[in-house]
This record gives sequence, structure tokens and C-alpha cells, in this order.
Amino acid sequence: MKYFSSITLLSVLVLIALSSFKPSSHPKKMYNDDDDYDTLDYYTMSVSGIKLGANYGVILDKLGSPDSVKKEETQDAQLSNHFEEYFYGKDVFFVMDETVSGFELKTSKFKIDNLVDLKVGDNMAKVKKRFPKSYKLRDVDNSVEDWITTVSVRFGATDSFLEIMVQNDKIISLTTITDDGSDTE
Repeated sequence: MKYFSSITLLSVLVLIALSSFKPSSHPKKMYNDDDDYDTLDYYTMSVSGIKLGANYGVILDKLGSPDSVKKEETQDAQLSNHFEEYFYGKDVFFVMDETVSGFELKTSKFKIDNLVDLKVGDNMAKVKKRFPKSYKLRDVDNSVEDWITTVSVRFGATDSFLEIMVQNDKIISLTTITDDGSDTE
């Protein structure tokens, strides 16, 4: 009888110990609760299979030759030596020192893969649901006839953002930007 009681007690203790290792049912947040903005990981961003931070050759492999390329030498050699813009119609991919550094999407041709395929033309409700903190801080420009709303989502703890511009409740552009610290008003 003692043997049976010992086995039962040991089994109960093992079950209690194992139940404490149950994985959380809540997905890991990609932002710090103290941050005002929702945040994203820059290096996991992918636009129609083109990852930010990848070699620029992936743009050419996936999309072929661009309609045009605008090249610039940067003035601050510490940041980079060369900056290029690859134009595919109205959409642009930014390349800095042969690395995909950002984009400006103005058509629905491309989508942001890891954000529930977010693309130009999607409804504002999709943005509001996915980025509730950033939505609360949205900037509304009512100086134009049809108001333009901008929702900014921070890349980690940096001064770089994904800016989502919305007009008439539809996304009109998705752009990566870096805040240079100056206020232009």
C-alpha cells in the first residue's frame, strides 16, 4: 500500500511540475509596453519576397530590370557611400551600399508579406486592428480636400518608421522613413 501511495504522490508532483511549463497562449509582443508606437523588426520585413537588409540583387532576381534607377552619392560617408532608387512604375525600392534599405509603395502591385499581406488599397480597419498604439497617435492632415491620415510604426527602438498613408479610408502608400530629427511645419 505504501508503494502505491508513493507512486500516486510522485505522479501528482510530476503532473504539477509539467503543467507549470505550459506555453503561453498569447503571442510574444513585438513592442515594449512603454513605447508609444507599435514596433516591427526591420530585418524580418519582406515586400513581395524582397527582405529589407538583403543584397540588392534580390530585387533584380524577383522583379527584373527596373524602369529606371536614380543614383546619388551621399554626403555623409559614415552612413553610406551610394544611395540608389529602383523604380518599378510608381513603386520604388531604396538601395544603400548594395543593400535593400527601404521602399515606397504607391500601387497594389507589391505587398508586405509578414503583415497579413498589407498593401496599397487595403482598408484602414486592417491598419487599426494590426497597429492599435500607432493608430491612436495617427497624424491627420486636414489641409487637403480629402484628409490624409498617417500611421507611423517604429522599427524597433530606432528613429526609422513604416509610414502608412490613408485617404478616404484606403491605404494610398506604404513607405519606410528615417526621422532626421528636424521638425518641418
